[in-house]
Amino acid sequence: MNVSNNLNKLEYWSCMLLLAMLLLVQLAVAQESSKTATAGEDSLPQVVFAKGKVDFALQNLNFSAIFEAKMVGEDSAVISFFGPMGVLLGKAFSNRERFVYYDVFNNWAVVGKPTREKIFNASQVPLSFVDFVRLFKGALLYPLDSMKSYKTENGKSLFSYKGKDFVDFFLVDDSLKLLQFQKKSLEDKILVNILYTEYFNEKGILFPKKYIMQIEERKGYVSLAIESLSFEVDTTKQFSFHIPKSVEIFEFY
Repeated sequence: MNVSNNLNKLEYWSCMLLLAMLLLVQLAVAQESSKTATAGEDSLPQVVFAKGKVDFALQNLNFSAIFEAKMVGEDSAVISFFGPMGVLLGKAFSNRERFVYYDVFNNWAVVGKPTREKIFNASQVPLSFVDFVRLFKGALLYPLDSMKSYKTENGKSLFSYKGKDFVDFFLVDDSLKLLQFQKKSLEDKILVNILYTEYFNEKGILFPKKYIMQIEERKGYVSLAIESLSFEVDTTKQFSFHIPKSVEIFEFY
């Protein structure tokens, strides 16, 4: 069944897809990234195990959930969402070719291909998959020499990059730690605004701990807080999972 035939479920699962894309961040980097390394990316870990909380405050959708995410390099990743008393609400798996979200609580699933166009159609967020990857890790999207730079107060710097139909802005401190990201239209309309309010410092590695993402098309925000972070993942257990035959499946191929 096509997702467009069920708008009520689209509103719900597109938000879950948005969150899953934010967290399944280690995938497909080599497939779409530029040959020139972007600032802050080389030193970031390839293996991540994160636990935390997410709060959605979007139009027609307000809820909180606990999450656990495991990511290994550019191979595969899995995330699970839990409600009160540790009840499993849903889980998602992704690799370069396939994305699966299974709503365990309501017994339906979404499967598809995680391309740039499909992500936008599903989540209404104007970011590519690699954009999600780099922004989740607190890295800039482009090489420094491809952007304009401006000095601001308190030693901070503002970088900008103009694309075909957008302008991206990055506010960083003197160590290039990302503090804020904005994507605007050429008409100066804010499309996405992400605030990085706190960072982990694990073994000398800076990794964002708290994010607030404001999304114009979603009329609200998503707040994400990572409460524990480890750079060790058990890779002996398979990340992918099977969807029961009784489950209603929606596709976005």
